[in-house]
Order: sequence, then structure tokens, then C-alpha cells
Amino acid sequence: MSFLNQIQKLLGEKQTSIKINSLHFKDYNSPKKPMRFCEAAVSSLHSPLIIRKDDIDCLGAQRSFGFYRNDIKLATQISEESNIPLRFIFDALNEIPIINNPVKNIILGSTEKPDVTIAFVKPDKITQLILLYAAYFEEKPLITPYFFMSICGNIAVQTYKTNKICISFGCPESRKFGEVLEDEVIVGIPNSLLNY
Repeated sequence: MSFLNQIQKLLGEKQTSIKINSLHFKDYNSPKKPMRFCEAAVSSLHSPLIIRKDDIDCLGAQRSFGFYRNDIKLATQISEESNIPLRFIFDALNEIPIINNPVKNIILGSTEKPDVTIAFVKPDKITQLILLYAAYFEEKPLITPYFFMSICGNIAVQTYKTNKICISFGCPESRKFGEVLEDEVIVGIPNSLLNY
């Protein structure tokens, strides 16, 4: 069985694709109201959509995709919601990547060749995924320990920028707005691996 077939079997059906700066953006509908990126990701499981700067209603996602950056405001908000010291949050933000080149649009659920695939996977599949990744590429995935910006920064952007499999255990927002179930882990797969 090929790598692609094995990985698709592990990822299951709950997955969506992301294309950044699509040239076919006119083929997709915008959300009816601004939403969080994790909310848009789960919405795209049912119907593809396009997101632009004004469609994202979340400081973390706006930062991740380079639309708007105010780390003080973001860190303060996270600290107030979680009671975690600001210093810890600023250190974490320094490790969570940002797309620096201009992002004009993000297509979720794209039918064109994606940049990243996001999957919501049962934990028992993660071990198999790690073994498969090591066997084919002699690499280990990036597993982020942060409890915020899990789908936008730690999965979508981290996978896009590093071209590696990334794994996140989710954050309160992704579990609430992105409908990540208690027994799911979020995985980002770069398109380059799906063409292997």
C-alpha cells in the first residue's frame, strides 16, 4: 500500500483542505458573518468557503495569517481567559509562526491542489501516523504544547511554513467553536507528502 493510501486511511473522513492565495477564489462563497478560523475549518467539512481578512473574527487567527498583529492585546485576552501569566503567553507567541507574505484569501475545503490538509483524528491513529512518517521520511512530527491558536497557528500555519506533519491537542476555542471532539487530535499534513 502506498504512503498516500496509508495516510488517507489513518486520517479518515473528517478532514478539510486549505489553499492560500488561490487564483480560483471567485468559485467560492464567503461566510455570511465573520467567524473564527477553527469554526470556518469545521464549516468547510460541509461546504467549501473562502476567507479573507474581514471574515476572521479572532485575534489569534488574524495574527497567524498576517492580517493583523497586536501581541499585547492577544496575550492579554488569552491571559484573562486562562489565568496564565503574560510572560508565558508572550514566550509561546514567539514560537507560534505567522505567515509574513501577504495572504489575499484562504480557501477551506478547496477542490484544487491544497497547501495543507487538516484532519481531526482519534488518538490511537496518531501513533500509527508517527510510525508511518518516520518510516517514509525519517522525521518526527511537530507536536505543539500550546493551549491556544491550535488550528490556525499551530496546525494550518505551522504545517504551511515548515512543510512537516504537525499535531495539536486543541485549545478551548477549537473545541468550542471548531467542534473538535474530546477524543480528537488535530493533524496538519503538507500537500507535498500527499503527492509522495
